Amino acid sequence: MKNSFHTSLTGVPRGQRPESSKGKRERQGGLLHGSAGIDSRLLRLHAANDIPQFWTALQALLGATIPYDALIVYLNFLDFETSWQATEILATPNAQRPTKWFQNRRQVDMTPRFVLAQPKKIKIYRLSDVVPDQSELRRSAFFKEFLEPFGWHHLAVALYWRGDRVGSQIAIRRTAKQGDFTAKEVALLEAVYPHIETVLHRLLASEEERARRRWLEAFNHHLPFALLFLNWEMKSLYVNQAGLEQCALWNFGPAKARAYQPRAVFAPPGEIVQACAALKIEWLEHQSMGKRHPGGATKVSQPTQVGFTATIRLHVEEHVRTAYPGFIVYLENHAAMPALDQLPAHSLLGQLTVAEREIARQVSAGLDNEEIARRLRKSVKTVKGQLTSIFKKLGVNGRNQLMVRLR
Repeated sequence: MKNSFHTSLTGVPRGQRPESSKGKRERQGGLLHGSAGIDSRLLRLHAANDIPQFWTALQALLGATIPYDALIVYLNFLDFETSWQATEILATPNAQRPTKWFQNRRQVDMTPRFVLAQPKKIKIYRLSDVVPDQSELRRSAFFKEFLEPFGWHHLAVALYWRGDRVGSQIAIRRTAKQGDFTAKEVALLEAVYPHIETVLHRLLASEEERARRRWLEAFNHHLPFALLFLNWEMKSLYVNQAGLEQCALWNFGPAKARAYQPRAVFAPPGEIVQACAALKIEWLEHQSMGKRHPGGATKVSQPTQVGFTATIRLHVEEHVRTAYPGFIVYLENHAAMPALDQLPAHSLLGQLTVAEREIARQVSAGLDNEEIARRLRKSVKTVKGQLTSIFKKLGVNGRNQLMVRLR
């Protein structure tokens, strides 16, 4: 197919005047809309809340617009330039293959070299764009070993970029009888491309955020101090193991708490909830007057257990303006604490004050002194002084050693 690459990627044969962006959007919109079936499938795609829902909706959408024999999706290539590996691969039953198959195929697959050799980021291409000479294609090891034995003769690919690298890929395979992808079908792929891209970016960002949260939970789970995060409604967002145990002690006392499994009976103590509610009202009053909340911490005590306190700080996420404030709670039971010389090595953080622990947590997140000072509403001088104290207590020489020790 002469000049097939140029035609498929731009929609404009050589010598013709390029179509305007507005005209192209109107043409693509006309290709998709007007059919209740297609519109409902697009809505189903956009309504996907997780990867399995996306995969089901994608099959329904492409099956209704572009006939195919096999469909395969690579989510988040680890390194498109050198490896086929992705964080997840979705495939129709006839395209599911063992790991060894993918490894062998990558060695003879000419399409990655084709993509990386282009001066611009390709979004959609066909196998006939990669090797226009069909006789040459049929002589290739890629065709003879990884396409023809399974009845596949034609291939169309949509690439979804993350910055300057290929992030994800959708590959559509067809039989000789189904024929190569026509110009109209390529235009349909172009029309659905931004819809699929939007959903992919949203879902993958959500997956990454979920992973980050799990990393933080894993980091915080076995810290030697009790940590509790409450949302704007004073409902628990996260509590580490020490927090579960200390909340049980707070709510039931030492004798009864030993009879319970801490997670099964977990509830934020009433005194802590009341203190959060008071902070919430105080913050709202400052907002109504156009003033900034002064920050700082509130401390409450367990009514009957001496030395058992909770330090509560209202946390406002300045970088996410639509997010409600939340509450960070540290529980300290001084009566139950062992002597410092009895603490195991992994409990060194137990030597830090509540304020120092918060500074250490911010350092672990990669923030510099200015960012920490701004976030905690402290002076840079105060942050530096507390860091010096942290370094001394934990026996480290600087931020890098501190981060290694914390992690």
